[in-house]
Amino acid sequence: MKSTVIASFTSLMLVAYVLVGADEAAAPSALAPFGADLKVPARQAIKAAEVKSQAIECLAPANATQWIVENPPEGTAAKLFTVEERDGKNILNISAGELVPARSTVRILLPGDGPANGDLWAKNRASYISFLCKSSKPSQMTFHLLQRGKTAGTFQTGFSAKPGEWQRIILPIQLFDLKSFAKIAGIGFRTASAEKGTDVSIADFRVGGIAYTDDSWKSHRLSISINGDWHFATDPGEQGMKDKWYADTFDDSQWKILKSGLSWQEQGISHYGYAWYRQKIFVPKEFAGVPLTLNLVQIQSDDDTWFNGARIGGFSSEYKYKNWNTRAYTVPPSLIRYGENNTIAIRIWGGKITFIGEKSGLVKGPLVAELDPYCVKMREPGGADVPFDLFDLSDARQGKPFEIVFSLPAEMAKEQGAKLRYSLSDLLGNEIKSGETTLSTGADQIAKAVVGIDRETAQAVYLRGRLQASLVIEDAAGNPLYSGIREMDRLSFAKRDNQPLPALPEKTEDTPYGKLRLVDEIDCAISLFEDPHPYLESGFSHAASHYTPGIPVQVKVVDILGKKARESEFGWFAYRIGRGKLKPHTDYLLRIEYPEDKPRFAPIEIQTGQNFMDVGWRNGTGPDSVYDNWPLSKKWQWYDVIIPLDDQTVGTAGTGSASAENGVWVYFMNKLKPNMYYAMWEGGPAVASMKLYEIDPEKNAPLIQKPKGLPSRVLSFDWERQPDHNPADLVRYAKLMGYNAISPVILKWFFANYSDPFNGYDSMVIDDHDYWAHKAYDPAGGKSADSPWPGKKSQHVRYLEETKRYGIDYIPRVEWGGSQDLPKEAWVVEVNGEPAKPNRFAPWCGNILNPLTWDDLKKFMDHLIKPYVKDNPQLTGMLWRIRCDRMRISYGQADLELFSKETSTKLPPGGKAQQAAWATGEGKAQYDAWWHQKRVDFHRKLVELLKSYCSDMTLYYYNWEGDKFGLILPSNTTWAFNKNLINAPNGAKAVYEKDEAERRKFTAADYIETVRTGNFGASSGGINRADYGIRPNLYKDIKGIQLFAPANYLCYADLPEYLNYFQTADGLAVSNAVPYDEIGSRSINPKYEGNMITPAGAPFSMAFELLPYFHGDARTLNYTVYTYGRGFADAHRRFAQAFLALPAIPGTVVEQGDKDLKVRVYHSVNGTYVGVAYKGYAAKKLTVKVPAKAGAKITNLVTGQSVPTTAAGNDLQFDLESGPMELNAFLVQP
Repeated sequence: MKSTVIASFTSLMLVAYVLVGADEAAAPSALAPFGADLKVPARQAIKAAEVKSQAIECLAPANATQWIVENPPEGTAAKLFTVEERDGKNILNISAGELVPARSTVRILLPGDGPANGDLWAKNRASYISFLCKSSKPSQMTFHLLQRGKTAGTFQTGFSAKPGEWQRIILPIQLFDLKSFAKIAGIGFRTASAEKGTDVSIADFRVGGIAYTDDSWKSHRLSISINGDWHFATDPGEQGMKDKWYADTFDDSQWKILKSGLSWQEQGISHYGYAWYRQKIFVPKEFAGVPLTLNLVQIQSDDDTWFNGARIGGFSSEYKYKNWNTRAYTVPPSLIRYGENNTIAIRIWGGKITFIGEKSGLVKGPLVAELDPYCVKMREPGGADVPFDLFDLSDARQGKPFEIVFSLPAEMAKEQGAKLRYSLSDLLGNEIKSGETTLSTGADQIAKAVVGIDRETAQAVYLRGRLQASLVIEDAAGNPLYSGIREMDRLSFAKRDNQPLPALPEKTEDTPYGKLRLVDEIDCAISLFEDPHPYLESGFSHAASHYTPGIPVQVKVVDILGKKARESEFGWFAYRIGRGKLKPHTDYLLRIEYPEDKPRFAPIEIQTGQNFMDVGWRNGTGPDSVYDNWPLSKKWQWYDVIIPLDDQTVGTAGTGSASAENGVWVYFMNKLKPNMYYAMWEGGPAVASMKLYEIDPEKNAPLIQKPKGLPSRVLSFDWERQPDHNPADLVRYAKLMGYNAISPVILKWFFANYSDPFNGYDSMVIDDHDYWAHKAYDPAGGKSADSPWPGKKSQHVRYLEETKRYGIDYIPRVEWGGSQDLPKEAWVVEVNGEPAKPNRFAPWCGNILNPLTWDDLKKFMDHLIKPYVKDNPQLTGMLWRIRCDRMRISYGQADLELFSKETSTKLPPGGKAQQAAWATGEGKAQYDAWWHQKRVDFHRKLVELLKSYCSDMTLYYYNWEGDKFGLILPSNTTWAFNKNLINAPNGAKAVYEKDEAERRKFTAADYIETVRTGNFGASSGGINRADYGIRPNLYKDIKGIQLFAPANYLCYADLPEYLNYFQTADGLAVSNAVPYDEIGSRSINPKYEGNMITPAGAPFSMAFELLPYFHGDARTLNYTVYTYGRGFADAHRRFAQAFLALPAIPGTVVEQGDKDLKVRVYHSVNGTYVGVAYKGYAAKKLTVKVPAKAGAKITNLVTGQSVPTTAAGNDLQFDLESGPMELNAFLVQP
């Protein structure tokens, strides 16, 4: 977990920054314990309510025409249901195996004035609906209550349909999250899962009331409000843990008093860090032996809670599951002093935190302590009862049996022949187990029903993650006496989170990275009952987004290419890998063994806290694909990822709530939704095994033979995510991968400044718990920008320190578009005369035509770059990435007049509206051309400014906003044409094929015209604006600027004319701006957003880097993603060794007579460097000729070995065994 020591604050800072401390003046009076004056109500006798049952007459054959199928399968001619009379019953027969799961609804709207109407049910106090059910094969169904104006999925619950005799299904109203049946206008059924040919029969609909409900014995329970006054102290030096402020005996009488229900900021406390709340609670002796549950408030930051000095709960991480946000901690009876005062101590992290705001402490929430003698308990078979949320279910994954104990008043067991029917399901209603059991009463006058959970069911409970029980007590005749729901939402998996697996015996293995120590290995084919590694699996469902996962999904172990491998259907599986104690902020190599047997789309997430990676591979879909035509090896391969380990991983409460010391979670996702998503591929990831090794950034970094004394090429990466990690982790990662430059975003979106505070920008600092401390800048406030946490180093400064330490170039990325101090007259003006609005987040755009905009940018550069150049030679430039379209073309009156003056163009008659319209219509070409030159002039001034700081500085510029970049057509992601896929569930592949067919029509000239004019068409929602275009020919005489060419798809990355359009005086720069697909976002854990996937296998993973070198001698290659990280690390490192060995100087092509082979020579004082790029898809023995005299020495700069040569006239010739799509580098010396 995160270290909570804040050692850098000086005493002066503490006095200025923290207004309330533990040593402040005494509170005016002592606080009365919660519950001290509460009178325990008398236990009232349980009385049965008068209820009745009524039939819903909707299955008579006369009603058959009122039943319909909503969203039927496309193209089906089969009859999907019938309504008939058979064996004395009116029966609805549903062809469940033919319906589209979770979509097709067999439903009826009920008459508005008859007994089959929800309003009438409500008047009769109905509290359940029931029907008879049986099926030809086991299946899972969902029952739906329909309201007009709401979708069929709004009020639903699941049930199991089983073969054999009719079974009575009883569905209490609580399962639908309803309090009343009023407004129900219809009923319906959907298939959740069923084999083809499955028929489900339904009969005898009834609604009725229940004689007993949980409210019948509410006097047996006790609620104690804990909302009120609390002792409060801030903990600026984090002395609380050292001095045991949580202890029962700690004297808090000198603390301040704050009210719960309000943040500490609302009560005048300005504090960033931990603060403590303490109070007493009186627990009546009448409830001796009953557990106490503290229902606190929604805490979006970190917390810890103690009861009588014992820690009873607490969670960290800014990305918790929603079902864990409102804290509820159960105190076992062993910690409670009944009939006496007890101590509650709570520690909460807070301050001005992004997305949370100044809402710290015990804010609005339940704030109640509950004593319930009938709470659900669990136990080992025959063991002691334990409150369910304190019973550790970690071992259930390996099938360890347990028992669930349901408790009810003794009166419930007195009815002759009474039995309890139960249905255990997940929180979405998918049944896990059902059955019936007896009730028995003990000496404590509590009736108990014990449900045994066998090996298979135990594992199912573990995998679902959340549990609920539907309970029905029936009399001997089968009439329901009681129904209720028991939610067991917050199950405990403490051992899974906190206990490491035993370390392996010491062992090293040879790898492509050297001899490495093996930390752990997983055979993914081993049964879950046998494998000790923590494991999860789930299907994808919007209903589970942001919640504890566990949607049922089919995961199988299958034979592939002679090996067994694990793969899932539409969904995912995950392992926690790691043995012994891993070392946070060190590095590991993860190797994943996968098959190249068929086209697979394989997203992976590696959950290493703030350093999490969303990576994966996409195999070729066929030789004619314009996107992925990579051949399959038909062999097993290794997918390698280098992991810089943070100190967090996924835990029970969400992302980052468990320590990474015990291992990291690796998720494998199959996003191929049948007949819909990713239809061009035939499978998701299949995995045979995984291995984890330690890897050292010094010993195991690739050896790169940099060209001595010559300009260096740049192999860099930048990423969209905010820099909320430890910079040293990412810099080490860059070194291990072979990068020589790194570009974290330091100015994010519009005003989020991760450098030192500066006027005009909001100050952002990453606090000690990885939250984004935020202090807004007020341009009208008259105060200078200030840090939200004085004394804390900015991320910019930390990156400067770490890149200098590890010898990696630092190129900060800024998404600049004007500061908050930019005057309104310098804002971009739209054609309609109003300020132009960016496409998101920011309220306005900066206008390059106004000199105040340049002044504004210069101030920021003087702050961000200038002060650090002298002592940081690794600070080599700046990457300006346009975000939110904040540097748009402007059509204000002053802009038009400037255009007229500088071009001697007479504007048309009329007002400014007519003139602006002319500039976007008849005069568009001329106005656009002028504006492009003005932007060039603006960029030139910026280059000159950077070079005034240091002559070697370079401006890197990327012109486009989108993180799913596509040219002319949208990016080839499911997200881009999701609606088309949804509307064509049986023709999804045709949607992809249509996109590829359209792509084949485009030429390099089409793509060039798009980026020249800014007419991006469908790829940007129809935008046709000059600022979306770029004209590199205007930069030919400017040294020190590189314009990134987007090359993220094969369809234009393999077009030399397109790539070379972007050549400037500094050569070609290319960005592989990887589109990421957000389908399934937040479904596997709250932090997951999407994946950045490279071609596969390893030989093709560097295709979008090799091709720009092949076609354009690219000098800068940049990898742009949302989360940094990339697989096929060995292929990347090898490419880096070749690419960075070649100098960034003009080269000459030496023809070889092979269209797939490009050889360039670079003459220098060191000798002649030779770059050999082969873009063929199959390995090949190449014969390379270069101009050189006999006797010259040729060295392979990747291996360091001498190369045998033969003379061939005025050339030397050598053989090279090249792999597919491979770059090699050589040096020829006399």
